[in-house]
Amino acid sequence: MKTSHALLGFVLAGSCVLLAVAQDKPADKPQAPASRPAASDRHEPPPQAFADCKGKKVGDAIQHTTPEGKVAATCQESPKGLVARPDRPRNPAPKK
Repeated sequence: MKTSHALLGFVLAGSCVLLAVAQDKPADKPQAPASRPAASDRHEPPPQAFADCKGKKVGDAIQHTTPEGKVAATCQESPKGLVARPDRPRNPAPKK
């Protein structure tokens, strides 16, 4: 019986120590999900992306003009209005 009381006391003391240590650690501040960059890290679409969708509607397929040439794109809603979003795979296969 003495052994079980000693064991119980040891477990309770260990639990108290763990709780005290856990309370001393400062809480981690919440982080933005990894799949989405913070708002300050996102870049604005170029003015041409808005111009290419002028007079179009959401979902219209267009040719978006870029410094490298024209690319297939789709007009999508954004907080600043309709904008061309290039039609390209999110994770293109590496070039060989």
